[in-house]
Amino acid sequence: MPVTINIILLIIGTLLLVLNPIILQSIHVNAIKFDPVGFDKIPKVLINSNSAEYKFGADYSLDFGDETVIINDTNAENAKNMTLLTNETQSLQIECDSNDMCGTNLAPNMVKIYLVDSTIQDKQISENSIPILELGSNDCGTKPLKVCANFNFSMPHDIMNQDYKIVVDMSFDEAQWIFINPVKIL
Repeated sequence: MPVTINIILLIIGTLLLVLNPIILQSIHVNAIKFDPVGFDKIPKVLINSNSAEYKFGADYSLDFGDETVIINDTNAENAKNMTLLTNETQSLQIECDSNDMCGTNLAPNMVKIYLVDSTIQDKQISENSIPILELGSNDCGTKPLKVCANFNFSMPHDIMNQDYKIVVDMSFDEAQWIFINPVKIL
């Protein structure tokens, strides 16, 4: 009798080993999609120079949950005729509203500002697959958004005077906001 039980257990064990991969392959789990932060909840970016102040809104909101979701605001507010000079220091800030749109508990990992060639499409910028000229960055640590996104930067003195796009990139644990605006460097 014990030999028969051992043979039955061996057959059942073999069947489980053979059928287990087939059963696991038939189970399909869909990734969870989280909605990115709505553009009405994203503060505007302010770039100040000695001669002007420029304000513009986020063009892209990304969420890197189980599955990446990217939304593009085709009506993002742009700063018209943005011109920055190589011989002055500019500052980056964000505009929080009276409802504390910035959120005191909202802490990005990194805020950086950079230039890209004006011919590069915004979608390529959102995919981070382009060469950039970094102007400044801030590793945020535990700083809230309003503090982390407040720093000075300047244009390299040897930069060509031409049209570019200025990009402000705010990266969070599982999200990213990308602000893009045309700029002329003189």
